[in-house]
Formats: sequence, C-alpha cells, structure tokens
Amino acid sequence: IPLALDIALFELVSTDGRALPPFSAGSHVDVLLPSGVTRQYSLCNDPEESHRYQIAVLKDPRGRGGSRAMHELVREGDVITISAPRNHFPLTPGAEETLLIAGGIGITPLLGMIERLRALGQPWRLHYAARTRQHCAFVDRLQALRDSEGADLHFSFDKEPGGKLLDIPGIVAALPPGAHIYCCGPQP
Repeated sequence: IPLALDIALFELVSTDGRALPPFSAGSHVDVLLPSGVTRQYSLCNDPEESHRYQIAVLKDPRGRGGSRAMHELVREGDVITISAPRNHFPLTPGAEETLLIAGGIGITPLLGMIERLRALGQPWRLHYAARTRQHCAFVDRLQALRDSEGADLHFSFDKEPGGKLLDIPGIVAALPPGAHIYCCGPQP
C-alpha cells in the first residue's frame, strides 16, 4: 500500500490465522527477503494488535538492495519469513513529558510509541521532519490524532517554499528536566 513518495506499507499476518507474538512500542522484526538478504523493519502498528504486524519501507536507491526487494519482489499473498519481534528502542512510560522526533521513515517506531502513550493517557509531542509533504508517511493517521488528549503534533518540510530544517537544539532546550526524548531517522 503506497503511503508517500517511495514509501510502502506492508501488512504481515500469520499463514494459519493465529495471533502473532506480542510486541512492545519501538520493536522491529527481521525480514528474510526473496533476494536472500535479511533486513530489519520497525513495527508501526498499535502494540495491542495481535492479528497483524505493519512495516513501512522506504525504497532507497542508494541502499544495499533490501528496500528495492521489498518494493519490487514482495507481492500481496506472498509468504515471507520474519523473526519474532525484538526491541532495542524501548519506550519508558511515566515521563512528565515525552518528545518524539522523526526524520522521514524514522516515524515508524514512533507510531507504536504514540499508541502506547495514548493508551496510558500520557501526553506526547511529535516533531516530524520530511523533505516535502509527498515524502511524509502516515499524515492522515497522525492528523487524526492531532486533536487527541495530550497530543502536540508538528510537521516540518525543509524542501518546500519557506521550509527550514528542524531546530532540534531549540526544541530540546525548551524541555523541562526529566523529559524523555526519542529520535529516529536517517543520518541527515
């Protein structure tokens, strides 16, 4: 399912209809691709869901072939092998304030964090930077959350007219002591 320019959503379900292993916000799975390589992709659906995993993949022309394989070789109904979910980027709930900073496809693990924070009734702030609106995935899903209790959502598109880079030092400097910060995105 196309989400944005060169970003596609893949929904993974069990071949036998059983519930999938539970996962926590920030988790990822290893995906064995038809090309024989294994790549890690963050789970971007609500951790309370057990009937599916969702991953979003950016087709990176400068990549090592994993994203191209996902976009060009994987089709609806294909059977692929994945690992059990693992989490090297766990959310620690209970902060007075939680700041999430996403760059492009880095939004994926943060979506599960947003869902978990919402379930706990904890406020969250998201700064989501992308080159343009066309490069920004999950806009509708995030816009639907904009008016939720405790939500504070900001988009930044640096390649659009009047756009500028996200002022990360300024955003962080304005946080109260004890705030938790989670950041994910490509090197730039």
